Amino acid sequence: MKQQATPDFQPLVSIVIPVYNGVNYMREAIDSALAQTYKNLEIIVINDGSKDDGQTDAIAQSYGDKIRYFCKENGGCASALNLGIANMRGAYFSWLSHDDRYMPEKVARQINLLATLTDKETIIYGGYEVINTESQPQYTVRPDSVLSPQKRNIPLLPLLRGLIHGCSLLIPKKYFDEIGVFDVNLPSTQDYALWFDMFRVASLHFDPEILIQSRVHPDQGTNKIDKHIDECNALWCGFLTKLTEVEMTAMEGSPYNFLTSTAQFLADTPYKDAHQLALQMVEDCKGGTKISVIIPFYNHVAWTIEAIRSVQTQSYQQFEILLIDDGSTDDLAPLLEFITIDPRIKYFRQDNGGPAKARNNGIDRATGSYIAFLDADDLFCPAKLETQLSYMQERGLVFSHTSYSRMDLEGNVIGSISSGTLSGNVFPGIMASCPIAMPTVMARADIFKKNRFPEHFEIAEDVCLWICIASKYEIGGIDGVFSKVRVGPNTAALNKRKQAMGYVNIAFFIIHDPYLAQFERQIKSLLLDTTDMFANAFSPQPTAVIPATAPSQPTPHPSALRKVATSLKHHGLRVTWQRIYRRLGW
Repeated sequence: MKQQATPDFQPLVSIVIPVYNGVNYMREAIDSALAQTYKNLEIIVINDGSKDDGQTDAIAQSYGDKIRYFCKENGGCASALNLGIANMRGAYFSWLSHDDRYMPEKVARQINLLATLTDKETIIYGGYEVINTESQPQYTVRPDSVLSPQKRNIPLLPLLRGLIHGCSLLIPKKYFDEIGVFDVNLPSTQDYALWFDMFRVASLHFDPEILIQSRVHPDQGTNKIDKHIDECNALWCGFLTKLTEVEMTAMEGSPYNFLTSTAQFLADTPYKDAHQLALQMVEDCKGGTKISVIIPFYNHVAWTIEAIRSVQTQSYQQFEILLIDDGSTDDLAPLLEFITIDPRIKYFRQDNGGPAKARNNGIDRATGSYIAFLDADDLFCPAKLETQLSYMQERGLVFSHTSYSRMDLEGNVIGSISSGTLSGNVFPGIMASCPIAMPTVMARADIFKKNRFPEHFEIAEDVCLWICIASKYEIGGIDGVFSKVRVGPNTAALNKRKQAMGYVNIAFFIIHDPYLAQFERQIKSLLLDTTDMFANAFSPQPTAVIPATAPSQPTPHPSALRKVATSLKHHGLRVTWQRIYRRLGW
């Protein structure tokens, strides 16, 4: 159970010092443990069957009752540490190799840091200073020079970037009781193997202070252990195969990102087998990531088949198509016959409820790691899925969109929209102007599982969701045409009445969201910048069709501008929205 920090937090700490033939440096190690400013500790020295004519034993015996001393037959460092753990009385374990040294404040600083944390089961770690055989400082290893502040306390990541020194750790004993102790069958990797298991369940906290000195010398165990490289290769290959997608995503934003970074890290090590495995997993990640393409449709069988074919001809083929029939009334026989030839297509029918409900239905049924949307009257360009997936994986993005082209009802391209230039932290500006089109979007599936399309709208429900997502995540934009959007007199792109209804719906959604409603300047801009759309609310006019070549921004209607501005000034956002909504008769 997690304890609350208290001013008198003074738990017993057990410093365990395993030693084999330690006459060269063990006295320095023990003296540094005895010199600790923190006094509620015990020092346990384990003689792992030294064969040096009793010299190690004599040094240990000379400390008398200042230490707790145990002798055993030689069994390796792991077995010596395990004997120390079995005999420790403390609530926290601190390892000190016989050839390393603690700074005097090592334990006190870590206990004081732990006292400030609510979770007393947190493992504390830090950097270290490397010294030579003469105890002269050589260089320091600082995890904070490698990892950003946001990443230093992510469990597993410091370990998998080679930044954990076992003697820098302060570990609650409970983890040995629950997870186990060091594997005696691993002569040189017993520490990293156990830290991996612990860090998968424990909290981790970085301390920037250098509190240990780690000695490099020719007699180190890792320099004498046979097949050390083979053991390390097996260790790292095991890490890579055991990690889950959730763990990799937590560390680097996505499995692809993590595996790419890990391959780069391993390239600078002697662990060539592990490096090759990481590279292979990068390639497998590229080709093995399933994308769920959700296509809602209502009638328009020929267009729907055309949309499906644009997915089937993608350069990236690891996808499923979720075809959501929103209560169509046409004869669907040609469509149902067509989809039987591709097992990746799954057909679902619902009562007519609108595109938002259909897309949410698809989200619930999606099994891919990513989700892309395609309306039945639109098309994907052949490289759409491959380009967007690679772009997102390489950058660790959760949401992206692209530019697109417009086509008429016959499928002829009539222009392009460079919406993909919208990129980065685009909130709250996106509230006033959002150019993202439905078939250009791809995002991690979990983003859509948590953020849904508002089903009480049938126009601009997509923009409402994009605004909501942009308020929480960075948006990735690709300024390249990878989708084709069909437009006509009755589509929102060219129908002024539908455009006006869309803007009113967006304003309604924003104003009724407790968080979004705080951004009044952006809401006012949304209303004022689209006054031509609101003209019908004050001076009803026949619906006009905007030519495909017309500017994307309509010319403001002066009368509407004045009335909207006056209403905003004197009556506020909610009243203005309600007046517009009533006058439009929706």
